[in-house]
Amino acid sequence: MKLKAQTISIEKLPSSTIDDLFSLYSKYYEGINYIQFSKDLSQKKKIIIIRNSDNQLAGFSTLTTFTIKSGTKRIKCIYSGDTVIEKKYWGTSALTIEFLKNIIIEKMKSPFTQVWWFLISKGYKTYLLMANNFHEYYPCYNKETPIHKKTLIRDLCEIIYPGHLDEQKGLLYFEKDHDKLKEYVAPITETMCKENPKINYFQLRNPHWSNGDELACIGKVSFLLGVTHPLKILIKQLKKNAKRLSNAYESR
Repeated sequence: MKLKAQTISIEKLPSSTIDDLFSLYSKYYEGINYIQFSKDLSQKKKIIIIRNSDNQLAGFSTLTTFTIKSGTKRIKCIYSGDTVIEKKYWGTSALTIEFLKNIIIEKMKSPFTQVWWFLISKGYKTYLLMANNFHEYYPCYNKETPIHKKTLIRDLCEIIYPGHLDEQKGLLYFEKDHDKLKEYVAPITETMCKENPKINYFQLRNPHWSNGDELACIGKVSFLLGVTHPLKILIKQLKKNAKRLSNAYESR
């Protein structure tokens, strides 16, 4: 199940690929149309495209970067928009690795400037992408969001989605025709909430996520991200190999 990741400029996307992107996205989201999808795509700078060994589209995520002044500081922000991956590839790391590579490069371009990833999440899987990989992120299940970080979240929401943020709840509300996850894609069960405090926190903060409500989040980009995530993947693979060897030995 080998996947290939590539980051390309939105301007270089052929129309046939855009059709494929929309087709994949519409498998997992409802309340979308091609015109709006294309418009959102054109407002991004780059796209990460994932393909399988047969060169078939397996997933994608769009990216853009900009700089704002929040409080007294100039901050570089990375915003990721539409993101989806084929169900049979859920749990694979190609998209995550390519995304982390992109944001580390942006940090390298601005080593002395704070760089934050701005994420809006209508599903727990997207929230976990930040919560499981970033050393500092907000809102966080086990710490309060500082006032100046709430201000940054508010400023980012007002730039990209003016008038949609409920600042007290930290949620973005949209019209009825806003895209939302299809029911089968990322359901949350009581068992999941009991076993994973991060999923439970997401459910508490965004109880009506199935309506398309988005939890506004930020994660601090640091060079350490380029070390810890690859290490996690290595440890995970070593554990799989050890388990496979153990099972093979026991079956002898």
